[in-house]
Amino acid sequence: MSDQASELRDASLREERRPAPPPLRLRCLAVGSGKGGVGKTMISIGLACCLARMKYRVLLMDADLGLANVDLQMGINPIFTLQDIVYGSCTPEEAVVSVPDGPDVLAAASGAPELADMGSARRQMLVEELMRFASRYDYLVIDVGAGIGAGVTSFLAAAPEVLVVVANEPTSIMDAYSLIKVLRQATDPPSISLMINMVRSLEEGELLAQRINVITKKFLSTELPVAGIVMYDTLVGDSIRARQPLIHYAGQSAPAKCLDETARSIISGPA
Repeated sequence: MSDQASELRDASLREERRPAPPPLRLRCLAVGSGKGGVGKTMISIGLACCLARMKYRVLLMDADLGLANVDLQMGINPIFTLQDIVYGSCTPEEAVVSVPDGPDVLAAASGAPELADMGSARRQMLVEELMRFASRYDYLVIDVGAGIGAGVTSFLAAAPEVLVVVANEPTSIMDAYSLIKVLRQATDPPSISLMINMVRSLEEGELLAQRINVITKKFLSTELPVAGIVMYDTLVGDSIRARQPLIHYAGQSAPAKCLDETARSIISGPA
């Protein structure tokens, strides 16, 4: 794989000033992907729900500023969104939706170009305000938009820990590598882990992680740990259509158990 991404493509992250780190009691996880359609939002929701079930105080933030759909997948209808916070119509406290047996949710507005095209300074102010608000929680899970644009990397750079979701297809692998490369070039790069999704077996997931690490070791001199492997199951699509988190819709399914195992691994891992 050629390592020839242009300076303009990589500059989006370097231009973002990283906010002050969150308080020590907050564990902040951003979930991103190079390519859309790999199950990033499902995984963000699943991990947040698993952590909430373990009695942690969890805030799930939808930071996809262009194509938000956490609220749709969770079956909630928020009165306020991040768009209202940006324009001063409400505070983060007023925008939060509490989900029974689940996390608190800060939704974003879908199809809002004024958010997707927000200037760097304004976006940075939003990130810092949201991080201050999140300091009252044990875990902040940020569902970040796909890609490597400034609107994506500003939220990824705010999180000390990033999970990069990858599916077993060439475009997902290539785009995940591009995202990992951009994150690694940050002044203060986050801790990056792989989140393998939609594989038919754990062995397939392990082989996929090995393939990605062959690439990252060759071009970036780094080997990434695997945060979790989530199995493919048609129940995932059923839960999305039913507007219910998979953990609630089919808690005994293979992917739900994979998410629970990943959440428990995150808890026992480095803070």
